[in-house]
Amino acid sequence: MIGGDVQGISAGDVLDPGNPWIAESLKRALNQYLVLRFRNMQMDDNQLVAFAQLFGPLQNDRHNHQEPKSSQSGPAELKVLSNAVGPDGLPIGDKGAVAQIWHTDGSFKPAPMNYSILYCKKAPANPPRTGFLSAYHVYESLTAELRREIAPLRAIHSLHNRSQGLWDFWEGPSVSVERRAEGTSHPLVRLHSETRRPLLYLPRRRDALIEGKSPEESRNLMERLWAEVFRGGEQFSIALEAEDLVIFDNRAVLHNREGWDSGQERVVVHIAAGEEKPIAAYERSKLLDG
Repeated sequence: MIGGDVQGISAGDVLDPGNPWIAESLKRALNQYLVLRFRNMQMDDNQLVAFAQLFGPLQNDRHNHQEPKSSQSGPAELKVLSNAVGPDGLPIGDKGAVAQIWHTDGSFKPAPMNYSILYCKKAPANPPRTGFLSAYHVYESLTAELRREIAPLRAIHSLHNRSQGLWDFWEGPSVSVERRAEGTSHPLVRLHSETRRPLLYLPRRRDALIEGKSPEESRNLMERLWAEVFRGGEQFSIALEAEDLVIFDNRAVLHNREGWDSGQERVVVHIAAGEEKPIAAYERSKLLDG
């Protein structure tokens, strides 16, 4: 089972230093359900930062190459995802209103974030749905032969990510092999450091390179693995309304998002908490038997 709603807990309850057990309970729930949603949390930026810090040190997840193109403001730890435009004519955030494909946040980093937090400040009349997919389940759905094949392999998570946009993922142009090779290498089968379960850890690019394989062999394997992702599995889908907050385990979850009418504004804040260098699951061979 993936996903669940947290009820009967306010922002004040979570942030009260006299209630440390709440944060620990939420972490245990995340290990089990992977995604938690809080409705109508009514939090300001400082409260959002304090909430996220309960789950680990915060990362500045704004990308420098976007700064000249946007007018994001507020705490550096808060990244705005929006199609809205500020008074200066610049976008107040990034990503726009197009649909996004399944992906993992920040996987190109040597130590990607453990948790991603989304807080909706403004929603369109018909809010787009955000989907969450268990990477545990995707891995477990692979044939035993395919699990054995990918067990020792590592993929390059290119710095030059193809956009998460749906069209770009399927039809967008590739980049040179040299640019696809610029990035961090992570195991295709990752071991979750807390649950000790193996999961499929995919780079965003369909044309990502696999260490020890040619570009053609890499593409063939990536197509087979992405086919398993699009086959579906354990999913949780929500339409974020204003003042909704969702936190998910970024290590073990792929997520996507529908597009919406670009004439309507949507403003969502993203925060990255904790970090961890991915652990190769194949070193624990007993997890891969069968």
